[in-house]
Amino acid sequence: MIDLDALSRAAACLEPLPTSVTRLAALVVDGPPELADIVEIVQYDQAMTAVLLRSANSSWSASRAEITSVKDAVVRLGAGPVLSLALGVNVRARLDHAVPEYGLGEGDLWRHSVAASLAAELLAKRATLRPPAETPTAALLHDIGKLVMSRFVDPIDLRAITAAREAGATRIAAEIEVLGVDHAELGGLIAQSWDLPESLVVGITHHHAPERVDEPIAYGVHLADVIAKAAGAGPDDNAELETFAHAMGELGLTADAYDEVTGLVSDRLAEVTERYT
Repeated sequence: MIDLDALSRAAACLEPLPTSVTRLAALVVDGPPELADIVEIVQYDQAMTAVLLRSANSSWSASRAEITSVKDAVVRLGAGPVLSLALGVNVRARLDHAVPEYGLGEGDLWRHSVAASLAAELLAKRATLRPPAETPTAALLHDIGKLVMSRFVDPIDLRAITAAREAGATRIAAEIEVLGVDHAELGGLIAQSWDLPESLVVGITHHHAPERVDEPIAYGVHLADVIAKAAGAGPDDNAELETFAHAMGELGLTADAYDEVTGLVSDRLAEVTERYT
């Protein structure tokens, strides 16, 4: 079994997020936030402002007039997407690294994370039970635990996980069988160490087993993860079909909506990832 105390310490020792991001997350979760409060947080962060304006003026946003102020950009995009963009600016460098223990090359985890965030945003517009505004942010961070876990997986454990998966086990089941912990649980610990709101911790921790908490954010992140992979951004982890079907039913999503969102993620992913460059 892997050393859980060492994993917890590694999660706690990660470079903290800027205070501005955690403040913004708290505002969105406690929302609806005041426009002036969001603008106050964003406008003095150059990188965040640049990404925000780029997104507000993208072809996807379909703005008829050029947007040149943070205030107008926030109005155009909405609080949830603004939080996702702000967090993306601060975690991209970490998610860009290769994670060979999970079959992910350089940039693969980042691309999958952005695809999941995009899927969560699109799903919310089609769900009968709409997940909370912070769901795309939880989707962006849902696999953050893989970064820390990969540092502690030795070749013997890795082979054991691979063997379990080849025998038909899901990634999560194989991790728990071999290591005693899974990357989703570790991701929740990281979110806690970053002082992110509890709803984000829940969405990250339970994205592979949302029925355990029966929360819309967990169902939304689960579906976003599956859609990102279906759109070609991330390896197949032998997802549980029963869990997927249950999540679809809980959020009131149809098969047509699933197919539509998958196609949109595939079409728009390149444009969305370019906003951060």
